[in-house]
Order: sequence, then C-alpha cells, then structure tokens
Amino acid sequence: MRLGSLLPLFVCSHWAARLRVGGLGKLLPIAVLLLALPGTVAGAASETTADPALEELAALIARLGDADYGERESAARQLNALGPAAVDALLAATEMSNDLEVALRARWIVDGIPLNAPHDSAEVVKLLHNFKRKDFGDRLQVMHRLLRVDDDAGIEALARVVRLDRSTSGSRVAAALLAREWQADNPYWAGMCAPITAGLGGCSRPAAQMLKALVAFSQTNSQTSKDESLVAASEALRILHRRSHENLHSSEDVSVGEDAFGSLNETTFEIFERCHVRMLLAAGQRAQAAEIVDRMLADYLEDRNAETTPTEIADLLVWAVENGIATGVDSLQSTAPELIASHSLIGYAAALCQRAQQNEPQAQTLATAALENDGTDFAARLKAAMLLAKWGAVEWANREYLAVLDNPQTPPLQFALAALFFSEFLHDQQRDDEAAESLQRLIGGAHHKKRGGDNVPMLQQLGRDPRSIASRMHYFQSCAARDRGDTIAQRKSLDESLRSYPKDVDSLIALYKMPDNTPQQHDRAVVRVNNSLLQIDSEIQAVPDDTIGYNEYAWLVANTQGDIAKATRYSKLSLIKSFDSASYLDTLAHCRAAAGDYAAAIRFQRLAKRHEPHNRTIDHNLEQFQKKALAVSASRSQKDGLKE
Repeated sequence: MRLGSLLPLFVCSHWAARLRVGGLGKLLPIAVLLLALPGTVAGAASETTADPALEELAALIARLGDADYGERESAARQLNALGPAAVDALLAATEMSNDLEVALRARWIVDGIPLNAPHDSAEVVKLLHNFKRKDFGDRLQVMHRLLRVDDDAGIEALARVVRLDRSTSGSRVAAALLAREWQADNPYWAGMCAPITAGLGGCSRPAAQMLKALVAFSQTNSQTSKDESLVAASEALRILHRRSHENLHSSEDVSVGEDAFGSLNETTFEIFERCHVRMLLAAGQRAQAAEIVDRMLADYLEDRNAETTPTEIADLLVWAVENGIATGVDSLQSTAPELIASHSLIGYAAALCQRAQQNEPQAQTLATAALENDGTDFAARLKAAMLLAKWGAVEWANREYLAVLDNPQTPPLQFALAALFFSEFLHDQQRDDEAAESLQRLIGGAHHKKRGGDNVPMLQQLGRDPRSIASRMHYFQSCAARDRGDTIAQRKSLDESLRSYPKDVDSLIALYKMPDNTPQQHDRAVVRVNNSLLQIDSEIQAVPDDTIGYNEYAWLVANTQGDIAKATRYSKLSLIKSFDSASYLDTLAHCRAAAGDYAAAIRFQRLAKRHEPHNRTIDHNLEQFQKKALAVSASRSQKDGLKE
C-alpha cells in the first residue's frame, strides 16, 4: 500500500548510486547505511567474541561489488568467516544497496548462516530443516506453522526468519504474521514479546524495526516511551513504503512472479499500517489514527482499480468501524461520493459507518440504495450477502440472500450457492426451520419444481453430494425440534438425516448426545460413529490433500469418542492446508477441550473469534470453554482445600 507525502529519511541507496568512483565512493554508502540503521553492530556483537569494527564491515561489504573478481571473492571469504557477527550488516546491504552484485553476494552469504538455535524444540527443528532451500511458497507455509506451534515454541524461530530470510518479501511476511497477533486485548501477546526480541537480535531490516517498535510500545506504560515507539513505527513504515515501490525483484525468488511479490508487499504494508493505527488508538491518539485511515482511503482512490478497489475500500471502512473509527465515510462522501452510490459494497460499508455513529436513518437509506444497486448481477449480490454476514449486518445479509433466491432469473450456480450459504448463515442465527427451508429449495418443494426440479448436476459440479444436502436439511430440522423441546421429532429427523447420508458428522454427534438415549441406543450410536470414522480415515488416505476429511474426523472424535491425539493431529493438518480457518480453529479448540486442556481450547477459540467476530456459534463455544475452565479450576481449588 501507499503513504502520501513521504519524507526521504534514508537516502543511502541514492548515495550508493552516485558515489561509485574510487574506494571512498564505494565505502561511504555502506558506512552511512550501517550508521543509519540502529542496532546493526550492537546486535551482531552480542553473537560473537570477534566484534568487527563498523568500518571493517563496510569496507568488506563494499568490496563484494569490486570490479576485480579476486577482490570480490576475498571479501566474501572474510565475511563468511565472520559469520553471525556480520549478518545484520549484510542484510542491510541486501535491502538498501542499489549495487546488484553487492546485494546478491550479501544474500548468498546470509543464506549460509543457519536458522536453528540450540534450544529449539524438536518440532521447530523439523520445520526449519532445509528452510532456506525451499521456494517461497513452501517457506511461507513453514512461517504459518511456526506461528501456531504449541506454547509459542515457534515464535522466536519466526522472528529469526524476519532477520535471516533471503528475500525482502519473506522477511516482511514473517514480520507481518507476528505483528498481526498484537491486539490491545490479546492476553497472549505479552508472552510472545521476549521470543520475538530474541529472534530479531540486532536486525535492522525495516520490517524488523516495525516489529521492534510494536513490541516496545506494548511493553511500556510510559507515555513518553509510547510516543517514541510510535515515531519508530512511523519511520519504519516510511522505509517500507519506499521499498514497496522500488524494484526489489531482481534478487528475490525466481519461482515467484514480480506481480506476486508486489501484491505481497502491498498486503504486508497494509498489515503494518493497520497495526500502526491500532497503536495510535491504544495511545489515545484517535484523531491521528483517523487521519491515517483517511490517507489510506485516499491512496486507494488515487490508484483506483475497477475490479479490486471497491472491495478494498469497503473492507477498510468496516475494519475502521470495528476498531472504533467510523468517520471514514465522511472523508469518502467529500472526495468520492459517486463510489457510495455506484458500488453496493461501499454503500453497505458506509451504512455501517453511519450506524456506528448512531445515524440509523442514514444507515438504512444507504443500505436500501445498496440493495437496489446490483440489480441482476447475482454474483455481486451473493458476494455482498456473504460479506454482510461476516460483518455482522444480519438483516441486510438476509435481504441480499433472498434477493438471489427469490428471483427466477438467478442462474443455477448462484442459486445453489446462495441456498447453501444462506442455510448455514441461518443455522448460525439459530433459525433452523428457515435453514432447512433454504435447502428445501434445492432438493424439493415448490421452489425446487418451479426452477425445473433437477439441481443434481449443479450440486455435483460444486462438489456437493445431493444426499449430503438432504441430510443437512434434516439435521437443521432436528435442531429446530431440539429447540422446541420435541425430542421425538428431533430423533426422527436425525434418523432421516443419517438414512440420507450415513456419515453426516453433525447428525452423528447429535444422535450420540441425545439426552434420552437408552443404553442400546447409545451403543448403536457408538457403532455408527466408529464406522464413519473408519470411512473418513479411509478417504483421507486415498486423498491426503483434502482438508475436509481431516477436519470432519477431528470434529467427530472431539464431540464423541475416539483417539483424541490422532484427532488433534488431523485438526492441525487441516490448518496447515487452510491457515487460520475459523471453522477449523473451532475444531482444534474442541480437540484441546476434549483432551482436558481448556487453556489451549480458549486460546484457539479466541483466535477463531478474531477471524469471525460475528459468528454466534464460535462465540457460544468460547463461552462454554470459559465456563468449563472455571468449573475445573473451582473443583481443583476445592480439592486442594480439602487436602489442607
């Protein structure tokens, strides 16, 4: 992303381009660069008994670009011998030098420095094995996994990636993953700060400087110290912004295209910028935070893209509302009011801004205009419905779903998707009779016949077994019966569900947990559960890349019985392939709860809630885990009291 009116705080790379005559001309840029980036020598000195002087490092790095091959090789050998003592200076050269020879040779030397630390856990050591030889996509997956190693055992290693990854984009992604974890109310962040600091060491890469500023900000109660951290974060952002718009790709991974790196750099920059906004809010500087949001909106408008900009603007407005800044709509109305009128997503986001400012009539007016805006663009309507549900705008999401489902002109694909997503949305709202009716549109009833009566090919095209749709419909009917207190109707609907699709995991769980089960009925439910687990496991072995199987196996075991260690392992595998999926995190939380680890269950459920803050099911499950944790704690306290 972009920042307007930037001051060139660091101009070393420009000097490097100009002062290339003679020894001084090659030495000066590197020396200035090392001085400009604090912590370079101090961090390296802590790792070695041989502390090379700044001038020595600068001279050696400058010689990497010497016209004489022998000089280049000699400098490389000496820097290799220095090892970790030179790493931060070398990385500064890879990031800031305009001399391609210097940047590439510095990167190759850094690549020879191992990521491992003697105290790393076995899991972390395994994840880091051959890390630097992997392509960017594989390294990114390792970064995701390091972030979620149990007990934060991978946090220091991920911070080392910020410091030592061979690509600028890799360093930025690792830093963004860590920065994204900070929330003002995140109780786990404090425990992450020490390993982050240890992993970063003396790193002076811009992404590391941003992360250091965030850690320092979060650990102090002094307003002066907070202000200093905010200045440091702002300066790091300025450098990151400038580097985002320079051509870095010549020394990046050849396996990833230039467009992909550009997109990554923009995404990571926006994460850092939003983090900066949250820092300002936590420091009580709301006006300054709102100014940055307005500037971000202006940047979107300046680089307007017809395909992506409306969604990006809407997302920014809603994010700002969720963080207590609802004034973005005022800025947009004064600079680009036509966007609010012409794009439904921006119109809805503006409506949420008005609602947050207690302007309900204006909010409803904007939402009504947005509803009418898409007309027969059913794909746009479906997208709006899904986003509105995610944003917590329940009544507006409901209207958009029905606008797709009730229109006879809706194409079969959009109709099928709308019916499926709407049913799950209604189920989350505990409107299970309506959820069942939504699926009835696909497989039977007046709506089904009116639309031609055969949606099987379309469902198969979507990868959905029509039998599973019927099963899900009956499951929703059973939930509605349960809520009415009608256990007879509930059991009947569950039986119908499992006749349609014997391995519907939610119906199996509900049948297993029926409160009026006789011993014989419970035993039959156990047999059904075990048979389904065997079938799901067999399907996993046949198609090991399908995340759904891993999640279903874990979900079924966590809510009934079985090998909870295996279920937890499967749940983690599903999250490797679908990083931070809220529903999969919910499953992992249930696995940890089933194993009696309510602290871990609460942590994963809080993470799921962070990604889906308006999901009632996730919220309800978090409340249940918290209640059980309190009950367990009270029970232990009582037992300890009796012992005394």
